[in-house]
Amino acid sequence: MLIYFGYKFVEFLVYITPYPVTYFIADTTATILFFLGKYVDILKKNVSLALDIDINDKKTTMIAWKIYINWYRNIADFLKLPRLSNEKFKKRVELRGLENLKEALKKGKGAVLFSAHMGNFEWAGCRIAVEGFKVTGVGLERPYKRTNLFFENRRRPRGMGTIYANKKELNIFRILKNNETLAMPTEFDPLKTAREYDFFNKKAYIPSGPVELALKTGAELIPSFTWRKDKYNHYHEICEPLKLERDEKKFADRKEFIDYNMKKMTDVLEKYIREHIEEWEMFHDIWA
Repeated sequence: MLIYFGYKFVEFLVYITPYPVTYFIADTTATILFFLGKYVDILKKNVSLALDIDINDKKTTMIAWKIYINWYRNIADFLKLPRLSNEKFKKRVELRGLENLKEALKKGKGAVLFSAHMGNFEWAGCRIAVEGFKVTGVGLERPYKRTNLFFENRRRPRGMGTIYANKKELNIFRILKNNETLAMPTEFDPLKTAREYDFFNKKAYIPSGPVELALKTGAELIPSFTWRKDKYNHYHEICEPLKLERDEKKFADRKEFIDYNMKKMTDVLEKYIREHIEEWEMFHDIWA
């Protein structure tokens, strides 16, 4: 309950302040919490392993601090979303590669967009939805129902739905059967069911859900990433679908089949995370 009222208070501050003031508050709060050490060790570890630099290097610390700043700015952006018209919102997020999603949906089996916890991924899903696509984001259900509704009610007006990965009854297959779009941040395993995969030449627990969904349903598996264009604006890129190997008979067993296709996904994750490391908002230890 305290978290819910915390979000409501922050939303009030965001609502009454102009953008420069909002970002000043966000940057100041982020910097204070960073120097208090909250999540800093995890961020530095992730940056260090991804870039193969020493965890105590000044560069590692600076990148971790910039991740904190971008994270708080993204929270501010999300809470300001109700104040933006669809036209203003579209101008704030430059969308590339929408034709890749359109082509994928012509096959009639839906599309699975996979991404990292990078950039303003909340805005990214909403940005696609305002173009008229039915998009559902996969998230984690929070213990307090009103907190869940708080987030759902800020996505829904832009046309983006929500399902929860940690609930037993999911409508994922219905979504894809209806030729809709499923959006999934991919490199974190909150359910603790993932196997180890190579990630930045180390071992990490990466969920295979997006790959297995695409293989089972025939949906296209599409990389989809967002990052900052400048202080107030963003890019969102929808890439060409991955060329998955869909013939399981070519492999010795299902594990080898999944592993082969997982490599295609993790290679793309590595590329975009490495290129936009200052926006990789991974506040969890994902390493084996």
